[in-house]
Amino acid sequence: MKLLAFILILISICAALVAFISRALDDNLDLKIVPRENDHIHPGNEFRHLFWFVQVSDIHISRYDNKERGPDLVRFCDSHLRFIKPEFVLATGDLTDAKDSDKMGSRQYMDEWHTYHDVVKKCQKITAKWFDIRGNHDAFDIPDMDHPNNLFRKYSAQGKEHQSSYVHHHVTKYGKYSFAAMDATPNPGPKRPFNFFGYLRKTEEDALRQFDKESVDSNVTVWFGHYPTSLIATESGQNLHQIMRNVTAFLCGHLHTLGNLVPHMYTRQKTGLLELELGDWRDARIYRILAIDHDLLSFTDEVLGEWPVVLITNPKHAALSSPYHEPLHRIQASTHIRLLVFTPGTVNNVQVYIDDIYTGKAIHVEGPLYVLPWNSADYQTGLHSIRIVVQDSLFNRKEIEQPFSVDGTKSFLPFWPRFLLMLNIASVLKVIFCCLSLVYILVLTSLRQCSNIKTYFYMTDRWFPIGLLSSCFNQWVYRIWLVSQVGGLFYPLVLFVAYIALGPWFVGELLEGHTGLVFIWGLIVKSSYIPTCVTYLYGVFQLLTFNIPLLMFLGYFLHYCRSSLAASNLFRQIRHIYLPLFALVTVSIYMALNEFPKAYGTRALILGPVRTGSVILALVLFYVAKINAFNLQSHRS
Repeated sequence: MKLLAFILILISICAALVAFISRALDDNLDLKIVPRENDHIHPGNEFRHLFWFVQVSDIHISRYDNKERGPDLVRFCDSHLRFIKPEFVLATGDLTDAKDSDKMGSRQYMDEWHTYHDVVKKCQKITAKWFDIRGNHDAFDIPDMDHPNNLFRKYSAQGKEHQSSYVHHHVTKYGKYSFAAMDATPNPGPKRPFNFFGYLRKTEEDALRQFDKESVDSNVTVWFGHYPTSLIATESGQNLHQIMRNVTAFLCGHLHTLGNLVPHMYTRQKTGLLELELGDWRDARIYRILAIDHDLLSFTDEVLGEWPVVLITNPKHAALSSPYHEPLHRIQASTHIRLLVFTPGTVNNVQVYIDDIYTGKAIHVEGPLYVLPWNSADYQTGLHSIRIVVQDSLFNRKEIEQPFSVDGTKSFLPFWPRFLLMLNIASVLKVIFCCLSLVYILVLTSLRQCSNIKTYFYMTDRWFPIGLLSSCFNQWVYRIWLVSQVGGLFYPLVLFVAYIALGPWFVGELLEGHTGLVFIWGLIVKSSYIPTCVTYLYGVFQLLTFNIPLLMFLGYFLHYCRSSLAASNLFRQIRHIYLPLFALVTVSIYMALNEFPKAYGTRALILGPVRTGSVILALVLFYVAKINAFNLQSHRS
């Protein structure tokens, strides 16, 4: 019965977690769609109400790694932008790498910024407008915006005029389109790795709200920045999506599509905002073309050197539509399928298929625009599929396919992009750390109160495989109980976990010339508080790789010493005791010497109660356990 109760509790917790995640990832809009003044426009067969632009992200120009990143970007401008002819280019952060040769230390390197500056100058000869924004690498080791280390202000395209967030209004004869750059890098900007999460101070929030007011009369509003919204905290605590509720799309980078494990990291937030993370230039040489066609925003992510590039602007991708910002009746009232084809050669053939039925050849209108008449009423209900096949004079062939709907039927995006972009990752990490810490402390505290553990905690089910699980569970509960009964082990273990949650982890040079304190809840440096959030990830890592393994090892050691094997030969003791201890201590020493001291100086090693203290704690507690086991054996004899 006890095992059944335990399983039911576990199932309930899992169900609650699934329900929470499902609710968080639900992108159903509960917003009222308000008609706009220009809602009478609809896509036809004319070259009007149309422009396009390009985004690149995470360039990471480095003095140590892959020095072709800059030259390849120049080649991209010369061989791609010359044919794409965008209105402008957005560069969404991490323009330089700013990491030392050992990958641990970080600083701003003048030669990296010189290279970026030269690249931009060459590219601006082809595309005059280049809008860039800082990423976390561009803010490593920057005490304040006016500090000489802030090389963005001198060597970027926008730094001289805009050191932080700014807005650009692209005015055309058919309307105004607003593009706001959101700089969420912490100020001051600490050295890596505690610069992974973004943080908007109140002044930046106020600036963004002002940009929102300026964009009220815009046809379309697009924001761009480096961090995804799931990795940005606000000083006021307000939900960032509410600040961005009038924004059609937010373009970002930073996550590098997790090394291409999540290649299409897109989602639609509950406010209707399309959040579109772009893969990196650093390794993958990915770029994005976005088009606004009759105020419908479409995009395609492409790789350097692959031609032709095809972008369908009408009908829109069913999973990436936003009825609140892009009313469906524009697609319903459209008279033509519209697409853009970019190639250095000549387009020979553009074939269109809908639901695998050949519909016809799209004809050239002007520039890259190709159109084909259609009757949207023929596809009035449900999901459909449109496929485009393009061939050019350079013997290149491109085939793309995407779902669409006329009545608003949605095609859902994959789970992982939505999980990474819609959940508040900082809150998730805090919950995981707090749950692990509380469970750790509560289990030890509860077991310490038990004089007869079998009465309260043991599971007695005998049916296989539940019986096998019961036996394993009982064995480990008994081992942890043994630890809890030794005051010299119980109190240090509990207090150390409490210290991880409350006390400073280490003291180090978080900024050049500025010593600071690192807590799990943030940094204190230069009289400023910075909520880094990534420290919770390190906290979870600390618990999983040290505190919990140490507890299990001590329990195993005490149990071993009470068994008949305690007097076994030296080889058996080495295998069962000293080898696991050596592995645990070696990993702890490596962690103590590696990450924090190399990033923040030797003070992080000497004054590092968590990482350096872990090594000392493991050795001291093993000694305490050994003394306890020796006393027990002496008492028996």
